[in-house]
Amino acid sequence: MADSPKSPILKLVRAVQTLVGWALTLVIGGQLVLFGLQFAHAPKLDTWIVVVNLHRYGDPVLTEIGSWAGVIWPPPPLTWGFLPLVVALLTWLLKVMAESGFQKLQDALGASLEGKGGEKKEDTLISQLQGRPLDSKRSREDLLKRYRELESALKTSTRKRCAFLSVDVVGSTKMKQGETETAIAATFQAYEELLNRVFEEHGAWKVAWTPDGVMVCFLQLDLAVAAGQTVLRNLKEFNATENKLRTSFRVRCGLNEGEVAIYEDSKLEKVADHVIDVAGHMQKQAAANTLWVGKDTYDSLVDKSGFIATNQTVDDLKAYEWNPEPRRSKQMVTVEETAAAAFRKTLSGPSKSSPSPSGPTSTPVDDGVQRIGRYEVLGELGRGAMGAVYRARDPQIGRTVAIKMILMGNQTEDEIEQFKQRFYREAQTAGQMSHPGIVTIYDVNEDEFGQPYLVMEFIEGTTLDKLLAPQTAGKPGPRRSVRDSLDIAVQVADALDFAHRRNVIHRDIKPANILVTTEGKAKIADFGIAKQVGTQMTHTGLLVGTPAFMSPEQITGGRVDNRSDIFAFGIVLYWIFSGTKPFAGQAITEVAYKVVHSTPTPLRQLNADLPAELDDIIGRCLAKKPEERYQSARDLMIELDALRSRMPLGAPMPAASGSPA
Repeated sequence: MADSPKSPILKLVRAVQTLVGWALTLVIGGQLVLFGLQFAHAPKLDTWIVVVNLHRYGDPVLTEIGSWAGVIWPPPPLTWGFLPLVVALLTWLLKVMAESGFQKLQDALGASLEGKGGEKKEDTLISQLQGRPLDSKRSREDLLKRYRELESALKTSTRKRCAFLSVDVVGSTKMKQGETETAIAATFQAYEELLNRVFEEHGAWKVAWTPDGVMVCFLQLDLAVAAGQTVLRNLKEFNATENKLRTSFRVRCGLNEGEVAIYEDSKLEKVADHVIDVAGHMQKQAAANTLWVGKDTYDSLVDKSGFIATNQTVDDLKAYEWNPEPRRSKQMVTVEETAAAAFRKTLSGPSKSSPSPSGPTSTPVDDGVQRIGRYEVLGELGRGAMGAVYRARDPQIGRTVAIKMILMGNQTEDEIEQFKQRFYREAQTAGQMSHPGIVTIYDVNEDEFGQPYLVMEFIEGTTLDKLLAPQTAGKPGPRRSVRDSLDIAVQVADALDFAHRRNVIHRDIKPANILVTTEGKAKIADFGIAKQVGTQMTHTGLLVGTPAFMSPEQITGGRVDNRSDIFAFGIVLYWIFSGTKPFAGQAITEVAYKVVHSTPTPLRQLNADLPAELDDIIGRCLAKKPEERYQSARDLMIELDALRSRMPLGAPMPAASGSPA
């Protein structure tokens, strides 16, 4: 609460009171020590600097007091010398009198300043209520009346309309793994300076830093929005120039506006209010590199450009998202379409069907946005021989999605029709599964050229093969602990069990089809369509796909069931914990032969520090005969979970000797 114009007088009185109190307390303490030294003590104690100084400054004073009182100081031998004790008691009495006098002076000054812009009314009421006798009904009624006045004054305290911006770094803990202390300190210091500079430029009123991020209070909504947008826009340059870590900074922002009881001297971290909580909840639900606001705040915005509705609600408020990625111009789309046409010509070849583009095919409309069906393309996530994956937005519900365009290659019309029937049937089966460890399928359709595409859940994260790439290449990088790796393994096994119990077989389990979110959650992609998308029969009848992650029965053309997925998952586990593939080779035929006939090197021969149970689990997954493997993913999950519970937290994966780490 701010002081009045004349309150500096009270501040001065309080400061003098504090100084006098401390001085008298030191005198009392010193006298008690001198009195105590009159008793038997070690001679070495007299050499302490504190004791020497006490005698140096205290003895002359005591000698003067003693001569006035007729007492000898220093005392003769064999006497206690009670003079310091007497002085200490007198000083204590003086201290009590001084505090009482100062308090009366402050009360008098407070009363004189009332009505003159001095102390607040509620402070004066408190002073008046202190010490009032309650020995009559009139006194109690007067006290109750003043209490109600004080309560009313507190309830009607001025509430400011403020906007609160919450900013948080996505995956900050994982960003630091494997990095030097110097790089971490320099990068996060530069990030904090960037934010402080932005907040200062936009007139932030209060800032509170926490271990997880920062909460900022603005007195104007438009300044808070501009600050959040500026932070997101500056990230690209920051990552290019200031970031010394291997991982790029990604932040998420949440914003909310409302009236809050907050004052000039209030510390933001001490203020508790639902308005602030909603800003924090918006931030926690926001996607990386976006700013989220609730509907009430969105309706109050003067400039709503760039904000789109999401399909999310936070604290019963519909959320709106702002993303710094600019819409692509028509010129950009034209250049991309030209490149895509060249790519189509290379892949498609002659066909009786209509030309099949390899990318978004709808002609750009007047707003310059590239589309696949009704979905607005925001960027390309990846491209391969079988098609491409795009990040897009569903304008109907404001949801960010991933779209997989699937190329059918050089096939006849009959083959294309059969492919589509299988594709839609398998996609429908996969779309009926709802599990946190399985990427959700939202839609399946064809574009205007008859090219099928799949609309899936968009995942903020990366694929497992990219996480394992530094290990395979022998490059330095953050090492995931055994427990964290087992945590991913348990999640994947649980998702496999969910699908298998619904008679859905993946057929293409491999690290590239396992997504790991920024929060460390694993999700399996391409469920139910892997056989159509990832493997096809050529004109010679040879199976083409990912032999390094196939089961022996897949390669030999035998019956494929859930145990085939377990074999493939065993290969993934082997790669996770050893950094190498169990069936590596220079040619497909070599790899296929090893899968069918060879037994991989036991894990503990590559790394003796790994638990023996892990070798047994993976060995059983990789059994050549299906009946010798785990008969269900649930059985595998139970053993992985039991092993995980025995692993210590935080310890990095032990490096393998003689193998890539």
